[in-house]
Amino acid sequence: MGTLMLAIGAGLLYNMIVFYMCEEKSLKDANFSDMKCLVQEEVDMSECFETYNTMQYMLYFMLSAFIFAALVTHYFLIPAGVDLAGLMAYVFIPSLLGSLLILLVKWRYQPFIKLASSFMYGSGYMTATGVAVGLVYFLGS
Repeated sequence: MGTLMLAIGAGLLYNMIVFYMCEEKSLKDANFSDMKCLVQEEVDMSECFETYNTMQYMLYFMLSAFIFAALVTHYFLIPAGVDLAGLMAYVFIPSLLGSLLILLVKWRYQPFIKLASSFMYGSGYMTATGVAVGLVYFLGS
């Protein structure tokens, strides 16, 4: 149980740091007054994604989360005898906690961007980690 809790904490910390760096790189050229157009006007979302390279940085985050989860699962969780329920806890708990942390930080200043970031972190983390854990678990058995 201690190994699982350490893995959950490490997964949350590592992926929050990587996500923060990717988000900051993606929004470095953004003028937040321009981002208000996403709520107030009809805007082509693909144009915004191209302008800020959002998809590129999201893929970097997901690739990093996939590699980290595969390594943690292969070298720590499976050898420690963590069952499938524990592996699913490793997938879902950091995703939920990370999404909540993102929502709480700067909610009053950038609510729409933080809401989108929260969903992007949660979905990206669950997808990458779930696939990595599933592959390692089923291919390693």
